[in-house]
Amino acid sequence: MDEIGYGLLDRTMINRLMEQWHHGGIGVIIVHLYGNSPSVAYEALTGWMNEQRRLIWRYRMETDFFYFLQRGKSEEQLDKLIRRAVSGLHERLKRVYAKLDLGKQGSGGPAVSHFAIGQALAYPTSIGRSAEATIYNSVKEAMTAVMRSRFRQEDEFVTFEQSATSETAAELFGGRAYPSMPGQSPTIGQLHRLSPPSPRMHGGPSPFPIGALAKPIPSFHLEALVSDLARMFETNPQVQGAVIASEGRPLGLVMKENMNQLLAGQFGLPLYWNRSIAKIMDEEALVVDASWPVEQVSQMAMARDISRLYHVVIIMRDQRLIGAASVRSILECITQLRTEEALTASPLTGLPGNAAIQRELQRRIDAGRPFAIVYADLDYFKWYNDCFGFSQGDELIRFLADVLQQETVQEGPRGDFVGHIGGDDFILLIESDDADLHCRQMITRFNEGVAAFYGDADVSSVTDRSGNPVAQEGVALSLSLLLWDGSEHVTTSIISQAAARLKKQAKAISGSAYVTGHVFEKHLGEGIR
Repeated sequence: MDEIGYGLLDRTMINRLMEQWHHGGIGVIIVHLYGNSPSVAYEALTGWMNEQRRLIWRYRMETDFFYFLQRGKSEEQLDKLIRRAVSGLHERLKRVYAKLDLGKQGSGGPAVSHFAIGQALAYPTSIGRSAEATIYNSVKEAMTAVMRSRFRQEDEFVTFEQSATSETAAELFGGRAYPSMPGQSPTIGQLHRLSPPSPRMHGGPSPFPIGALAKPIPSFHLEALVSDLARMFETNPQVQGAVIASEGRPLGLVMKENMNQLLAGQFGLPLYWNRSIAKIMDEEALVVDASWPVEQVSQMAMARDISRLYHVVIIMRDQRLIGAASVRSILECITQLRTEEALTASPLTGLPGNAAIQRELQRRIDAGRPFAIVYADLDYFKWYNDCFGFSQGDELIRFLADVLQQETVQEGPRGDFVGHIGGDDFILLIESDDADLHCRQMITRFNEGVAAFYGDADVSSVTDRSGNPVAQEGVALSLSLLLWDGSEHVTTSIISQAAARLKKQAKAISGSAYVTGHVFEKHLGEGIR
């Protein structure tokens, strides 16, 4: 186990896998835990991992776990090895949730898994295809299998029970209980009484708006006849659904398959053919605003009754219909987002990197809502690396990442974002009105935990980058807290420059400290220990 790495798709990993796959390929296993998974679930994963003699690389990004296995020279075929490993992993996790009764929906109800597993195989390629491309495609294939297994009702590994309780629905929709009956998603009649779901960031991918997936969909008036709709479907075989709307506001949905089932009945044609389309439309269709995150919309779509599971999602902007998105397009979008995030995330911490940070900053600026920006940086980290080694230095950076993420997680799904700029530099984007309190709590948590990284060493003094001794007890945490009111024009460059000025003030204070200021202040805040 000493040779297991942490990064995903970095050069070390590529080289390591290329060295090993000549025995018959590499197997990729991805596990996704969703909901509020208990610590024993993570312990089960660790226990399974420790039993895998052929594990050569692992990586974790939030609740996604990536494992890479190889077969031995004289062992069973790779596909059999991976199937056996996945089967053991599935059974182990299944026992954990069964024991805790987390998957029960009422007394005697059916169990619902809180995990999804995907797998893929990567074999040595012929000339013309790089190892990176082969491994990337295998990871993508496994992630696609994860998403499909999560959302497919009869999947071999995970069953998603549709008749969820209101508490389960609240968890799925980002901690918000929508004003609907248990197991139902927001409908046309409820849409205008809802506020959009809060994105559950905690270092995850930036919210991708569902509006970007909107495709044109035919629209009919209530006075139209079923026969008119049937002729439209007949002449446009690629169209699978139509919206019934009035003045741009959706009133219902008719899916081609449902209409055909009605008309195919014994009295279907005489009953419906020349009747109003309102007689067959679905008034409980899922309608969302174009700004809502695609991941939340997917959860809402998959929580619908099984009869509506693959109905299109109607999308509005400014209270007017702009199109619809199929479940397939939503699923493919989430798969692509997760794969891209895995490729661009920090190999050390799994947090979003600079590209994702820039996108998230710009998204919040465009939204025009006040938020706080916290830059986190370690003081005398070079001294620590020189004294304790780069491996321990990496562990210290991971500890800091955990400190920052814990601060966002304990506050619930508030829409906070944690990114890893590089090295020992991090950024937090906070929506809370009490960002000062969060900074104080992060400093307290850091100071309480960092002592464990020194062992028995004397850290009463350190050295600066020039080698000069400094009276300072070990590594300190400097935070610069920038506040933006949401009204003044600002750019990501302006924020970066203001944070750099503020960080100098924080680092000038002995010990862990933070300094507060507004983006456009000329004389920014003062340090607080």
